[in-house]
Amino acid sequence: SASMMFEKLTLACDRLLSHRQLACCNSYCGIPLHGKDMLIYSNVDIQQKPLLLTGHHGEISAMTFGKGSRPVLLCSASADYIIVWDIDLCQKRAMEGKVAAGIVIGTLLGEVIHLSFCFSDERVAACSGATVYILCSKRKEVVSSLTGHLGPLTSAEFCPWNKDIIITTSEDRTFKVWDLKTGGVCYHSFVLSASPLLSAFFLEETRHFITGSVDGQVWCFSLHDDHKCHLVTKMDLQKMEKRHQMDNSWLCIGSSDGLYVVDLATSELLTVLYFKGRPLVV
Repeated sequence: SASMMFEKLTLACDRLLSHRQLACCNSYCGIPLHGKDMLIYSNVDIQQKPLLLTGHHGEISAMTFGKGSRPVLLCSASADYIIVWDIDLCQKRAMEGKVAAGIVIGTLLGEVIHLSFCFSDERVAACSGATVYILCSKRKEVVSSLTGHLGPLTSAEFCPWNKDIIITTSEDRTFKVWDLKTGGVCYHSFVLSASPLLSAFFLEETRHFITGSVDGQVWCFSLHDDHKCHLVTKMDLQKMEKRHQMDNSWLCIGSSDGLYVVDLATSELLTVLYFKGRPLVV
């Protein structure tokens, strides 16, 4: 069946957000307001009044929701504070006419450009400069700080199948696999690209993770129990896009249920046009 994409909600912000980590999950999405405050919108009931969260003194640089569905946690960061908010509790306080409040879990850690929760929502990773701080999500406590990259970090993501493994990407064009039990590096990649790496994404089903760079390079690695990474595949998105723009060599194959469109240059199936009604006779 064909996949369809529908627009549910459109949000406008009062400033450029191209270099800010915004927050979105199944239930909510959030954007900064006037730099220091946040508006949290419901993805389920778009008519619901947005929740206003205040508490930061500096401009918000990163936001992320937790992995759990109850309670829904939000972490936000500025140069002064890193705060964790219980969204359900904040909604309740707002309905009672009270000011919603969060828990400060970090102070004065510099400009945080990326936040992520672990899969139990017990820990938060905060990237600031070349250091990733591992924080407790329930109180003000720096569990550990990991430093080793030669350039500023761009992301840090917890491994979904091993709670003690985290992967960081950096402007130094490498990624590192860290063991949170020892605070040491399990694996340090070679320089992957001429451009900084942007982020990492885990595929739990296959125990792979994907990272990409500013210039459109994408790599997929396997992550084994020994924490050694092996390259599975590499893609150049810009070259792929140009190839498909220039390639007009398509073949339509007719069958009893529809037309199959194949790219002769790559032997890839581009699309299927299914027939309705009587079968096609060729």
